Amino acid sequence: MLTSCQTQTKSFTVDLITTPLCTNGDTSTYPYTLVLDETEFFTPPQTLSPSLAKASIVLSSSAYKCDSVHKNLEALGFEHKAKFNYSDDYDENAVGIAIASRKIEDTTVVAVVFRGTFAKEWYSNFDIGKSVNVTKVHEGFSKANEFAHKKLDMYMANYAVDKDHCKFLITGHSRGAAVANLFAKDLIDTYSKENVYAYTFATPNTTTNETATSDKYSGIFNFVNPEDFIAYIPLESWGFTKYGTTITFFTAETDPLYEEKLQKVKQKYLEYRKRDFITYNGEEKKNEFLSSANELAPTIKDYYDTKYEIAGLKMSVYEYMTMFAHVLNEENIISNGLIFLGSDDTEFEVLKNYIMLGMDNPDASMSFDYSNSLISYSHPAETYLCFLEVYLEYL
Repeated sequence: MLTSCQTQTKSFTVDLITTPLCTNGDTSTYPYTLVLDETEFFTPPQTLSPSLAKASIVLSSSAYKCDSVHKNLEALGFEHKAKFNYSDDYDENAVGIAIASRKIEDTTVVAVVFRGTFAKEWYSNFDIGKSVNVTKVHEGFSKANEFAHKKLDMYMANYAVDKDHCKFLITGHSRGAAVANLFAKDLIDTYSKENVYAYTFATPNTTTNETATSDKYSGIFNFVNPEDFIAYIPLESWGFTKYGTTITFFTAETDPLYEEKLQKVKQKYLEYRKRDFITYNGEEKKNEFLSSANELAPTIKDYYDTKYEIAGLKMSVYEYMTMFAHVLNEENIISNGLIFLGSDDTEFEVLKNYIMLGMDNPDASMSFDYSNSLISYSHPAETYLCFLEVYLEYL
């Protein structure tokens, strides 16, 4: 085992990549300094590591651009880089994955970084599955998880990774976080909880399995911004949760130092994003959104089957969210945009208003501007980095 006298803390300069809000969305790159000690990989994964957490969110942010995540992994000393589902063989039911590895003494550390939602993967996000009562897992995320395991098996075989002397660093943001959550659970089942370090961000709910919060999976750390509704769906009222330990960042309702901490988040956000951070008092609005969603679809069966009238059509909540996925992908943007905007005075009005919160009105071409929307502030990886840094400062 590596000891403190055999290594030293090192400083690495990596790229922080801002999160695109739609398939062709713009990104920006900012230099970020990480401090990491190799001995972190020989401490219990159940102990939160500030340096691994920060490294993970930066890697997750860079996964939206394959060249960037590979550059960051290389900067951190990883080699044998591989990528899957980033090119022409794109599978919308899968997920983008970057894998790399490095030797520390006689142990191989394998990093698996999952990309957040890209292109038509939005449809998979909203496909929870009609058989969840049996499978106990979100169907769209489960398919992507199966894909990821096949690719890891290929990687391990190709580079002859010794399965008896390996550890894993697993991370992802958004859809990538959901797949990482399931993936880390499976690796713990296979390689033991002492060999899997997992940090996920903006993590949707993934499972209805009663064992999700077992101590066995406590080394999976899921970070949640309470204003980010994506981290709260599928609904907890349907029995959904996440594997591992969920850490919800500070709120005005729960933390007397909220204003002090929020000010620090705003300072960091301005530094990274070059714009002021806006909060939408999302606990109240988010809870209203979740309550309305639960009223429309009290069960998963209702989510798929119960229909409501909108713009002369009969749509279930699943079909409504699929229509919104069309908008995000700019597919039939005029017809789908008109249906989406036609939600006023229908059962879907609260859902539409929450999604549109802060968003500029679309112009005649139905091109939506997400730049000031709730999701553009609450969900991106750079927001999670700012909250994470402040959270860690107060530990």
